Amino acid sequence: MSPKPFSLDSVLKFRKRQEDLAQEQFISKRLAADKAAANLEKAKTVLESLINSLEEKQSHGIGIDELSRYEERIQFEQAQIKELRKLLLRKQKAAQQKRLKLLEKIKEHKTLTTLKEKQNKTWKEHVDKKEAAMLDEIAILHHARDIN
Repeated sequence: MSPKPFSLDSVLKFRKRQEDLAQEQFISKRLAADKAAANLEKAKTVLESLINSLEEKQSHGIGIDELSRYEERIQFEQAQIKELRKLLLRKQKAAQQKRLKLLEKIKEHKTLTTLKEKQNKTWKEHVDKKEAAMLDEIAILHHARDIN
């Protein structure tokens, strides 16, 4: 039985497609996490601006109704920041999971590539041995014919 019973090319192509898909998914999740982080920073900046504006208005004098609106807006922004933090953590977790999946796919592809290289090397050695045996047989037959 020959050492190369089947070709790994189709399996390798399939694994490479899976790796590429995993990479696209990871990039997508990473970009979503980066966007969530940017939104969180933006919300923090808005909250900081509101607080600074409120402090400035309080130093000059502010009406009760305007103070109440500022307080409500600040509470709203704090709630938004809390939700954005939760969203960011979920997106970071999802990106991390996709990263681990990508690493797994890369490892699988590399393993199969290594297996294919070993299989090709074994096959070449097998073919070389068969060729050497055939050349030896031809040489022996030719030598035997020369002697007779």
